[in-house]
Amino acid sequence: MLGKILDPRLISTEENMKAGQAMGSLSAPPCTLHITWKDLLLTASLLIFWNTPTTAQVTIEAQPTKISEGKDVLLLVHNLPQNLIGYIWYKGQVMDFHHYITSYVIDAETIIIGPAYSGRETVYSNASLLIQNVTRKDTGSYTIQIIKLGDRTKGVTGHFTLYCE
Repeated sequence: MLGKILDPRLISTEENMKAGQAMGSLSAPPCTLHITWKDLLLTASLLIFWNTPTTAQVTIEAQPTKISEGKDVLLLVHNLPQNLIGYIWYKGQVMDFHHYITSYVIDAETIIIGPAYSGRETVYSNASLLIQNVTRKDTGSYTIQIIKLGDRTKGVTGHFTLYCE
């Protein structure tokens, strides 16, 4: 039924007039339904925006949870959203160039290193970050910036704090 209402080819002016005559005289002039594709897409976009499903938040888990100096730690990322373009890892909670460790571009399968890269970090296609031969300087917070297709925002961030024993 909705398809008939939205498709202007299915409701002609002649059909509107016949329906009006069958119902008797109208107190107001008949109006025709004119919906453009732009209006339809806007309506659909608003419905999607207002009814967004609850998604799990991105989280970071360290394996192992506590490590001693000289050991390796893997920061696993859980609940990645769909339609990813790539992700960027930062040392600390500030997402700026000076704290930029490394990034991964999914389509190109490209790894890019930043100024905070020590040579001991490896980023994987599943967004995980391996830090080898951990030192006390590695203690602190790590942030991942998730970049999704079509997102104008800076993405989603999760935080993890690494503690050395």
